[in-house]
Amino acid sequence: MATRITKENDLLTDANIERVIAGLAATPKMTKKDACAIIGIAYNTTRLDSLIEKYLDKKARDASRRAALRGKPATQDEIVYAIQEYLEGATIDSISKATYRGPTFVKAILEKYDVPIRNTSTDYFKPGLIPDGAVRLRYAVGEVVYSARYDSTARIDTEQHDPRHGWIYRIWLLSDRWKQSAYQPAEELASLEHLRKLGVRV
Repeated sequence: MATRITKENDLLTDANIERVIAGLAATPKMTKKDACAIIGIAYNTTRLDSLIEKYLDKKARDASRRAALRGKPATQDEIVYAIQEYLEGATIDSISKATYRGPTFVKAILEKYDVPIRNTSTDYFKPGLIPDGAVRLRYAVGEVVYSARYDSTARIDTEQHDPRHGWIYRIWLLSDRWKQSAYQPAEELASLEHLRKLGVRV
């Protein structure tokens, strides 16, 4: 049976470095050979010490930056960045790290500006609710919207009116995991026009 060769970067993560730091400070102490194995590097104590030092320096800088921003309101650039990144598929945690703001702070931005929130697990039969500020009864052909059923931005390609269900749209799903057409009623789509006016590129 073939053995999987693990890439170094697969193991050289913040979580594993934290594990190594804790292990080296524990009693009994973790060996440096074991520490190197945990983060996926060849046994090299000089490199191990260097990686730990760089990690601790970065952690200290991040903590200092977060402390400096704590209590300060979001700037226009932060608001646009957080929304733009989220719509493009970034997680709240990754946006939090990039902006040196807490996850709660990022969530508050998304909620305040009626950004459609992705489901933790996409359920075709139970699409997420559309924020009140993003509800529209009709869209323009060519407009980019958000599809709650597919958790994806989408382009309106055609429209037709149904006596029972109102406006029905053929959309092209823009997310890389879909890249296909679908049909959806207006009630399952979210407008992004208010975010365009804010300066978000959609």
